[in-house]
Amino acid sequence: MKTPTKVMGGHVLLTVFTLCMLCSGVRAQLSFDIYAKSCPNLVQIVRRQVIIALKAEIRMAASLIRLHFHDCFVNGCDASVLLDGADSEKLAIPNINSVRGFEVIDTIKDAVENACPGVVSCADILTLAARDSVFLSGGPQWRVALGRKDGLVANQNSANNLPSPFEPLDAIIAKFVAVNLNITDVVALSGAHTFGQAKCAVFSNRLFNFTGAGTPDATLETSLLSNLQTVCPLGGNSNTTAPLDRNSTDAFDNNYFKNLLEGKGLLSSDQILFSSDLAVNTTKRLVEAYSRSQNLFFRDFTCAMIRMGNITNGASGELSSDFYSTTCPNITAIARGLIERASRNDVRLTAKVMRLHFHDCFVNGCDGSVLLDAAPADGVEGEKEAFQNAGSLDGFEVIDDIKTALENVCPGVVSCADILAIASEISVALAGGPSWDVLLGRRDGRTAIRADAVAALPLGPDSLEILTSKFSVHNLDTTDLVALSGAHTFGRVQCGVINNRLHNFSGNNGQSDPSIEPDFLQTLRRQCPQGGDLTARVNLDPTSPDSFDNDYFKNLQNNRGVIESDQILFSSTGAPTVALVNRFAESQNEFYRNFARSMIKMGNVRILTGSEGEIRRDCRRVN
Repeated sequence: MKTPTKVMGGHVLLTVFTLCMLCSGVRAQLSFDIYAKSCPNLVQIVRRQVIIALKAEIRMAASLIRLHFHDCFVNGCDASVLLDGADSEKLAIPNINSVRGFEVIDTIKDAVENACPGVVSCADILTLAARDSVFLSGGPQWRVALGRKDGLVANQNSANNLPSPFEPLDAIIAKFVAVNLNITDVVALSGAHTFGQAKCAVFSNRLFNFTGAGTPDATLETSLLSNLQTVCPLGGNSNTTAPLDRNSTDAFDNNYFKNLLEGKGLLSSDQILFSSDLAVNTTKRLVEAYSRSQNLFFRDFTCAMIRMGNITNGASGELSSDFYSTTCPNITAIARGLIERASRNDVRLTAKVMRLHFHDCFVNGCDGSVLLDAAPADGVEGEKEAFQNAGSLDGFEVIDDIKTALENVCPGVVSCADILAIASEISVALAGGPSWDVLLGRRDGRTAIRADAVAALPLGPDSLEILTSKFSVHNLDTTDLVALSGAHTFGRVQCGVINNRLHNFSGNNGQSDPSIEPDFLQTLRRQCPQGGDLTARVNLDPTSPDSFDNDYFKNLQNNRGVIESDQILFSSTGAPTVALVNRFAESQNEFYRNFARSMIKMGNVRILTGSEGEIRRDCRRVN
C-alpha cells in the first residue's frame, strides 16, 4: 500500500470544514468531542484497523466508502445497512453479492468494544472508516463530527431504490435532492469511483447492446470498449471485475474526471455526468473543473461527504427524533402531562391510545386518518364507522386535548399523526412498558375511507395466514406480528369479539373453541354469557390487565388467550410464531426490545412527509 499523502494542511482543512458548515449545517446532535471522555482513542483505533484491512486488500478502501454511501442513502446514516434479517438491506438488489467490507466493520467494532464497551455507534464507525479509507488512499482528510445513533430497523425496499448505474442523470439527481444533496454533491461524490472495481454485470450492457439497439454505447472510447469486451465477453462471467479508474486504480485522485473527458468512464452513470444532453447545463462544468484541479475536487468532495454524513431520516422526506427540536421543543412533555392526567381518571386510557395508533397505521398508513369524523362533503367517510372500530375505539378526547395544547404553543406545526405516535409511546411507558425514540415528521392525510379500514384491520377470527398477510403488506414480518400482538397485555375487549369462541365456535351451536383452557372458558362464559350484552368488556390479560408486561405470552402458553387471533400464535402447531411466543414469555426484556423495534417499523408505514398531506388544525377534520 502506498504511503498516504496528506493533501490538505491543518489550516486548509479547518477552512474547508468551516465552509461546509456554512453551506450545509451539521446535525445539531453531532460534535467532534462527543467521545472525548468515553472513548478518547476511538479515531486511532479505527484508523489502525483500516490500515490493517487495506494492507490485506487495497480494494477494501473503495468498499468501505461504498458501505457508508449505501447506508446514508437509506433511512439516513444509521448503520442499517449492517443489519441481518429478513428485511436486511444487504439483500436488496443493488447490495446483494455486491456491497462488501462487513467483516472489516465487525473487526473495528470488536476493537472499539474492547476499549469502550457500549459507547460508540456502528454508524459513527462507518463514517470514520470511510474517511480513513479516502485519506489512506491519497485523498483528503477532514474532521468527522460524531454522535450518530444506530437504527433499529433495516429498509430493504428503500435500498432497492438506491442510485443505479443504469439510470438517466435526471433520476440520479432527483435521488440526491431527496436527501438534501445538490448537483455539486452528485458530481463530487461520484468522484469516489476514482478507486475500486465494478462487476461486468453493472456495465456490460454498454459493450454490446446499449439501449437495446444491438450496438455499444457511442460515448465509450473505442480502445477502452475493445478492452472491456475482452474482459467481459458475451455470455462470460458477470462477476468478473474491472477497475473504475484504469489510470490509478487504487489511488484517490482526480483521474476519474480526466477519464470522463476522454469517454473512459466505466459506468453509464459516470459518463453521463459529462456526455449526456442534460449534463451540458448541470454537471459537465463541474467534471471539467475537477479534471483541472484536484484541490477543488478534494474540497468539494470533503464538503459532500460531511453533508452526506449528516443525512437523517428526516432529511430524505422521512422521519427523525429531533424533527420538532426547534419548532416545538416541549411536545413530549405536554403530551405526557395530559396523558398522565387522563389516565388517572381512566386506567384503560393508555391501552386505548396505543390502539388508536395501530388502527391508524394499518389503514393507508400513519396519517392520522383514524381521527377524522365523517364529512362526506370533504370526501371523508370516517374510519371510526368501520365495524372493527365502531363503538370500540376510544381515547379521541385526549388526542384532541394534546392537539389543542400544542396549537396554543406551536400553532400549525405538529401533525395529528405524530401526536398519535408520541402518545402511543408515552402510554406504553406509563403502563410499565419500554420507551423508544419516536421518529417524527409525519403529515396528516386528507381522506378516510371506511372500506379500507374494514379490509385492512386484523380481525379476531382471522387465521394465522390472514394475519400474516395483513402485516406483510405493510412490510411487517412474523416477529412484528407477535411483538405487536403483545400490546394485548393491557386493555379490554368487547364480548361481541369473542362470543363465537365461547358459544358457537365454527358455527357449531353450543361448542367452544377447544384451544381455550377449560377453567378459563368458564370464567369467560360467566363474563360474556350467551345472549348477554355484547358490548360488555373483559380484560385481554386477566393476570395484569392494566400493566404492560409479558404476561400476555405466558397466558398464551397456558391457552388463556382471550381473542382467537391471539391464541393461534401459540396453538398453531409448527408455526414460526410459537417459538417467538415462548421467547417473549421467557424474557420480558426480549419482548420489550422487539416491541420497540416493531413500533418504529409500524410508525413508518406509508407516511406522508414534506409537502404531502397537511398539518391539521383540528384532528377531527381536514383544514
